[in-house]
Amino acid sequence: MIIHPEGLFRNQQADETVRQFERFPSDTRVSFSILKNKSAGKGILRNVSLSGGFIESSHLAPPNTWLNLKIFNDTTGPIQTAARSLRHGGEGFGLHFAWTDRHGFESLRDFLATMGHKRETPPSSSVLPKEEGSLEGSVDALIRKTWASFIRNSSGSLLNTMISWCHSAFFFEAEETGNPEETFFQGKSPSITEVLRKIRIFSPTSLPVLLIGETGTGKEVFSRTIHHYSQQKDGPFIPVNCGAIPEPLAESLLFGHEKGSFTGAYAQQKGYLESAADGTLFLDEIGDLPLPLQVKLLRVLQERVFTRIGSHTEIPLTCRIVTATNKDLKEEVRKGTFRQDLFYRLEGVGITIPPLRERTEDILPLAHFLVQKISRKMGLIAKALSTDAERLIIGHPWNGNVRELGNALHRAVIVSRHIEILPEDLGIAPGTASKEPSGSLRERRERHERDILCACLLRHGGNVGKIADELGISRPSVYNMLKKYAIDPPTL
Repeated sequence: MIIHPEGLFRNQQADETVRQFERFPSDTRVSFSILKNKSAGKGILRNVSLSGGFIESSHLAPPNTWLNLKIFNDTTGPIQTAARSLRHGGEGFGLHFAWTDRHGFESLRDFLATMGHKRETPPSSSVLPKEEGSLEGSVDALIRKTWASFIRNSSGSLLNTMISWCHSAFFFEAEETGNPEETFFQGKSPSITEVLRKIRIFSPTSLPVLLIGETGTGKEVFSRTIHHYSQQKDGPFIPVNCGAIPEPLAESLLFGHEKGSFTGAYAQQKGYLESAADGTLFLDEIGDLPLPLQVKLLRVLQERVFTRIGSHTEIPLTCRIVTATNKDLKEEVRKGTFRQDLFYRLEGVGITIPPLRERTEDILPLAHFLVQKISRKMGLIAKALSTDAERLIIGHPWNGNVRELGNALHRAVIVSRHIEILPEDLGIAPGTASKEPSGSLRERRERHERDILCACLLRHGGNVGKIADELGISRPSVYNMLKKYAIDPPTL
């Protein structure tokens, strides 16, 4: 085996660095898989520290290669981490841990700190503080010392991971500040910049706003941005999916009702219009609102007052109404399924949200942003995207827009077991970008809708309730879609 002198020097440096840190005698079983050649082995971990250790094994990992390591112990249970192999020595090889998982890092930290706390006399080279032999002091010292090793011996991608980790650990979620510019990625493409320019201009006014865009483009995100810049930003933001409202209950849900006004009305109930008082009511999928309710909503917008069902007391309308649709409402007006006068009332300002495929320069920055956000919410380290994963993301058509991208990255964050997120973690078939779908717009949209429904059925084992929650629609809507596409859940 030929080892480049520079590589050997780096390995020697890393080995010497690992030896600087507090080591503990260990007799712990491990298993490992080498990423380079996909081979696997078992061994015993000796002289372990938070930075690394030595594995006795007949299966030797080539120097300076990455491997996935699993450490078995009775104190914390199995611990998994990535590691980089060092030079061989005796009947095994040294390795340097590369922590990409908070839980694993904390588990080994607690395991080693417990061992150090139990020792009666620490070695003269010990870095553990002698603060009354406290376990907390030992843990603190281990954490402080390991960062030096991490910085000296980690690759660039792992240093990016460490930076992401620190950012996730020490910066609050932007939702706490209520600033949508910090919460949501907004993009720098010309089309999305124009959208944001209009939002900043018209949000402080009283004009109604109609957001138009394909499913998954983030219309609710932009409606929240409008609310933030509006004069009602201190009031509530109430989102309502008009397509998910059961038609028999639609009027009650929107306007509220009095006790005893109909069978089952056991108490007075506020509607969405009243709950959003001095705030913003966001009516998503407004094109799915039933015609009888369109008439009543039009009257409310004209008179600026409404009444609960079973009451004669007029309640002033004090909320701002923002609507959104993925339909061509002008076409719906021509077909007679949407009232023309209501359309003109709602389209004070029409803002079209571009699909993700029309702002390709935003795709990769958005992917990095979503990985950070998803990882923070799950309490995980935000891993970097590998070059191949980035290439696959850029080339994918993303017919489901931001929602599809978010779902793919959510899956990748969960299933990734490597140092970086790899293409196979995304669950995207390579080469899909080169296949131009055929058929009319309606046929393409229905084909994509069917694919999403089938994927949800497989993912949730046919559980209609979970499917409805994921898609943000009602259970009856799921059943209608199953009937429409002649899908039988038990056969999947």
